Amino acid sequence: MKRFTLKISISALALMLVFPVFSQITLQYNFKQGETFKQNMEVSMNVVHSIMDQEMKASITMNCKTNYEVMDVKDENYTLKITYKEFKMNTAAPDAGNISFDSNTPEDIATQQDLGPMFKAIVDKPLETVITKRGEVVSAKGMEKLAEAMRNSLDENIPEDIKQQLITQTGAQFSEESIKALFMQNSNFFPGKPVNTGDSWNVKTSMNIPNFTMDIDTKITLNDIENGEAVMEVEGNISTPEGYEQEFNGMKVKVIFKGTQKGLVKINRNTGWITSSNMTQSFSGNMEIQGMQIPISATSTILITDK
Repeated sequence: MKRFTLKISISALALMLVFPVFSQITLQYNFKQGETFKQNMEVSMNVVHSIMDQEMKASITMNCKTNYEVMDVKDENYTLKITYKEFKMNTAAPDAGNISFDSNTPEDIATQQDLGPMFKAIVDKPLETVITKRGEVVSAKGMEKLAEAMRNSLDENIPEDIKQQLITQTGAQFSEESIKALFMQNSNFFPGKPVNTGDSWNVKTSMNIPNFTMDIDTKITLNDIENGEAVMEVEGNISTPEGYEQEFNGMKVKVIFKGTQKGLVKINRNTGWITSSNMTQSFSGNMEIQGMQIPISATSTILITDK
């Protein structure tokens, strides 16, 4: 009987060596009250568009540093205080000139036109949002105070209609929809179930971002678990919805964009927070304004770290 039991044990060990047992992990947010998480996002984009057969190029670089402080934990919801700590941006376009600003620039040498003071005004002005473990936004508030800070930062000589246009265009980046899009982007990698190394899953989302609505179909593969991080490969397609139209300056614009995205994302397996992400996107399409066709193509790189 002992020999038989020994044979069973040896056989089981052999099977474990041939077919290793992987430990499943669940990827979701797991925060503790009082914790603060940081995010540093760097975006670099090159855009090419044509108007009346004349090709025009533009480049955009942006850097944004944000703190997320866990104010409260209740059931499976987290109350977070979101504070923008730094903004930098530079655009270069031959037809429109260069525009740049840096929120760290001293007030007396700010040369950032109207945008600089607006972005300076929202640094250290907190927003508050409640999210779930899966990253869904339950509520968000504080956007009104940001809009007020933007308005108060503008020169009093700027006409009221121009002020409102600036606030509408820029403030869209700090709306409730934008906050939801931000967390959707950060938590879009969660599978919603325990997974093993080598598993893949698909996530389909529709994201409202300033000026555009984009449908995103993403395949995510858990490549490895190393140093307490889940390493995931991401690839997918992005496109505007069929028949999509957007209003620009009172005009209806038909927009058709299609493209791809791919990259590598690392997430802390305990907290669910992104520690690093390197994504590339490429898309092309067409905008139709009052019968005029404007072909557009763009490539971008998005880098995220928790430093």
